[in-house]
Amino acid sequence: MDFFEHQANARRQTGRLLFYFLAAVVLIVMAVNFAFYLGASFVLKGYSGSPLWHPWSSQAVIGTLILIAGGSLREYLRLRGGGRALAEMVGARRVDFATVQSEERQLINIVEEMAIASGVRPPTVYVMDGEPGINAFVAGLSLDDTVMVVTQGALDAFDRDEMQAVAGHEFSHILNGDMRLNIRLMAMLAGILAIGQMGGFLIRLSWEGGSRSRRRSKRSGGIIYLVVFGALLWLIGYIGLFFGRLIKAAISRQREFLADASSVQFTRNPSALANALLKIMYANESSWLHNLHAEDMSHLCFGETLRFSNLLATHPPLEQRIRVLGAEYLVRGRVRQRALREKQEKVVDRAPNDLRTEDKAPAVVKDLPLIPFVGAGNPSVVEQAATAGIALAVSHQAITMLARTGKVNPAELASAVELHRRLPDGIKKALQTSVGAQSLLFALVAKQNHLAMPQLTAFLGEYLPDMQQDILRIHAQLEGLGMRFALPLTDLALPRLQVMPVSEQKMLFSRLQQVARLDQRISTFEFALLMLLRKQLQRSKARPVKLEKCMEEVSLVIAILLHAGGLRDQELERMHARLMRTMTPAIMPLPVVGAARFSHLAREVQIMAGLPFNERKQVLELAATAVLADAEVQLEEYELLRVVSSLMDCPMPLLVL
Repeated sequence: MDFFEHQANARRQTGRLLFYFLAAVVLIVMAVNFAFYLGASFVLKGYSGSPLWHPWSSQAVIGTLILIAGGSLREYLRLRGGGRALAEMVGARRVDFATVQSEERQLINIVEEMAIASGVRPPTVYVMDGEPGINAFVAGLSLDDTVMVVTQGALDAFDRDEMQAVAGHEFSHILNGDMRLNIRLMAMLAGILAIGQMGGFLIRLSWEGGSRSRRRSKRSGGIIYLVVFGALLWLIGYIGLFFGRLIKAAISRQREFLADASSVQFTRNPSALANALLKIMYANESSWLHNLHAEDMSHLCFGETLRFSNLLATHPPLEQRIRVLGAEYLVRGRVRQRALREKQEKVVDRAPNDLRTEDKAPAVVKDLPLIPFVGAGNPSVVEQAATAGIALAVSHQAITMLARTGKVNPAELASAVELHRRLPDGIKKALQTSVGAQSLLFALVAKQNHLAMPQLTAFLGEYLPDMQQDILRIHAQLEGLGMRFALPLTDLALPRLQVMPVSEQKMLFSRLQQVARLDQRISTFEFALLMLLRKQLQRSKARPVKLEKCMEEVSLVIAILLHAGGLRDQELERMHARLMRTMTPAIMPLPVVGAARFSHLAREVQIMAGLPFNERKQVLELAATAVLADAEVQLEEYELLRVVSSLMDCPMPLLVL
């Protein structure tokens, strides 16, 4: 299953989720209706109505539906802020980019390396302080609105390889389209659980009112009725809770196996993932959370947040997940845990009596040795399948290139790690603040212009005097880096700008355009940077559209990619016509390609972002073929293809040189 099939499957899962939700709503409505029937029988003497439909049925059905819809809507509104809203809801702390805490610094580096390799925007990192359970999750409504949250227990327990394996698992959820489904699931289940919450509210209200009315016997009967009715609703709430857990279990379990497999595919290090799972298995707090929202986010996390029976567990058992990676990991883990326990017992036996109560076994098995990696395994089944069926006029190489969308292989991850490691300290320091990130973006654009230093200095002195020295210093440090660093540095810098007011980001966009036009042309990288920043500023969802309605947009994208590859005049026109004939029988004239048209491409690509994923795949296959039209892939044209695919929410990985 490739990236596009995963996205389509995520949408089918939404339909499946809606079916489960409606089934649960029907059962809850029936149960509430029956509770009203019992209430009528208790209050009205001689009442003999039907349990299925009685004089209070209309109120029961309408009231229940309003309560469920209101609960879901309230949760949706609370979560419409995306990943950041969810992280703040659970009380997580945003990790400062300038942190000097070693575990937090390491986590940011791992997340950024994984993001560079996969071609997605680095998620904002949060930590749940005071949570000893070992857990993590990602959340967001889009690829540009992603957070990664880890518990303090995970920070304390995992070494670098294990944290990288967990990050690979979570990035799989990002790339497979699971995040939006998870948030929709939270909103739907909030409505189901609202019935029980209303029952609890009525019980509390009754007891508070009962203390004021005990001396009034005429009103005490009403209080009793309210308590009984509230208790019935509270019990019915358990029906909602049961179905909520059942729905989450049905949706989540298989996805966890897929995410584990993807993590191994990314890192080619199953021992790291196995050790991470073993540490959870043997930790006193396991992966459980004390957070008030542990139930709500049980389906989001790397491990179980609460103790569930196997029937209602949102994750496969830890032993089963480890056994899939390799039974030898489970055996060696048990042997080493037993040896560690015996060693600790010997230490306790030798300790003075007054100290033995203090020397308890650690909650986390921090020193569990790494299990050696057994082997690299076979190539991705997805990659093999992707190259099996080749569409008309689309090359084998183009499909192979596209099969990498939403995937990371070990070579790409290793390349990203090396790229991140080679960044000069001055650039790393600049990436710790929004002001430094702005200076970096200006320096990147200025480097593209090849402006004479006096001209650049004069411009900065006039328009950006406060940032002039920082920009010139970073500009000098960029001299030692190749162009392959430019787009990854842009991806790292853009998230730092999100703390800025939108008005300041728009001003930055305007200033960057000014710098880009100093040499009277717009380079491919300058165009890519401006498009990515523009997308971050717009934050609007593309409207659904069909492929036949946006052929002009496709035509422009193909023409620009062919032009970036070095084709000109008749050769460019001939290849453009040949490629467009595979998409439409209509004759598509060659668009004018130039700086003016570059400014329109962001809008054109945003329109295509509304295509169904199977049609986005067709467009990107054609775009990949355009890149390969001259039988070679240049870094500049591949980076442009990456930007186009990113704007269509189809991330392509780093090009390994």
